[in-house]
Amino acid sequence: MKKKGRAVSLLLIAALTAGMLTACSEEPEKAESEPKPEVEVDESIMVELNGEEISLADVVKGAQDEGEVQSVGMPDDWANWKSSWEGINAAYGIIHADVDMTSAEEIALFDAEKDDPTKDVGDIGLAMTPEADKQGVLGTYKASTWDAFPDWAKDADGKWIMTYTGSIAFIANTDFTEGACPVSWEEVKDGDYLVSVGNVMSGAASQVAVLSCAIANGGSIDNVQPGIDFFKDLAEAGRLDTGDTTSARLASGEMVCCVGNYDYSVLAWKDNIQAENPNMNLDIVIPSDGSVTNGYCQIINKYSVRPHAAALTIEYLCSDEAAVQRAEGYARPTKTDVELPEEVQAKLLSSDMYENCTNITDVEALNEACTKIAELWEKEVLPMVQ
Repeated sequence: MKKKGRAVSLLLIAALTAGMLTACSEEPEKAESEPKPEVEVDESIMVELNGEEISLADVVKGAQDEGEVQSVGMPDDWANWKSSWEGINAAYGIIHADVDMTSAEEIALFDAEKDDPTKDVGDIGLAMTPEADKQGVLGTYKASTWDAFPDWAKDADGKWIMTYTGSIAFIANTDFTEGACPVSWEEVKDGDYLVSVGNVMSGAASQVAVLSCAIANGGSIDNVQPGIDFFKDLAEAGRLDTGDTTSARLASGEMVCCVGNYDYSVLAWKDNIQAENPNMNLDIVIPSDGSVTNGYCQIINKYSVRPHAAALTIEYLCSDEAAVQRAEGYARPTKTDVELPEEVQAKLLSSDMYENCTNITDVEALNEACTKIAELWEKEVLPMVQ
C-alpha cells in the first residue's frame, strides 16, 4: 500500500486516536526458523548507538540474535524500500514486516507503545522531526558512513538521518495540456485545464507545493501569500481540482495536471501507468521558476526491544547499496560519495531541472509556513472553489 498523505500537518497530530494504534501487519516468521548468514565485519569499525560507542561487529551480532526488524511507514512500494528489506535479509538473515502509516501516526505509536513496544524503525518527514523529539521517542544512531551525509541531512546527535530527498514536480496528461507538461508555475496559470494540488489543509506535500508556488512568484518561506493568491485565482477561474492527487485518478483521465507531489512519486506513477497503458501521454518536469526540495528521515524507536536490529537497519540504509536502491525508486540519495550506475541515473530527471530548487533545512520555519498556508487556504481559497 502506498503511503497516502505521507507526512500529515502538525495541525492533525492532536486528533490521532487510540483506534489507529491497533493497526497491525502480517507477523514475520519466527526469527529462529532459518540459520543466519555468516558476516565478516572489521572489528575496528566503531559506531554510536544510543550515545554509546559500540563496534559494528557487535551491532551485527546483536541484530542477528534479535532476528527481525519491524518498521512503520516504510512499505515496499515507497522509494523502493522493498529492495532494502530484501538486501537486509540476504546480507544478515534479518526478517521484516511493516505497518504503513503517516509520520504523525508513527510518532504517536512509538509513544503509545513505550511500555510494550512492537516497532523498531520509521520514516518521517523532516517537518515532523521536532514533534518526534518533543515526544521523546527517538533513539540515536550514527552509522559508519555518518560523515558521508551533509550536516543538513542529519541530526547532530544522531536522532534522525535523511537518506533521500524529493522536489515538487509537475505531471500532466499532455493530451489535455497542449502536448506538453507546463514547465513553470507561470505556464500553469496561463493554461485552460484543471490543476490538482491535493488536500492543502492536511497534506504536507500539497502545502510544500503552495510554498514552491509562493517562492516562484516572489514570496518566501516567510511570505506564502503569493502562493495563496495564485491558487485563489485558479479557484475563481474554475480551474482548481480539489480531489485527491492519486495515480488512479491520473490513470483514469480524471486528473489532468498535478502540481502537488514529489518527483519520486510522480515518476513511479508514470512508469506504472504506462506499463498498463503505453498510449497514455504523460510528462514530468520540475517547475523552472521555483520548487522546494524536502526529505524524509529514518528514525529509531527509543523504546525498541530490538535496538541492534534497528541500528543495523539504519546502517544498511546509509550504505551505497541502499542509496542506489533509493534512486531505483526515483528518490535522490543524500549520500555525497555514492556513484549511481548509468542505468539508475537514467531513471531520474535531468539534474539541470533542479537548478532553481530551494532546499529547506529550517524545520521550524517550514512548519510555520505550512501552518500559515493551511490557515490561509481555508480562509481565502476554499470559498472560491467552483
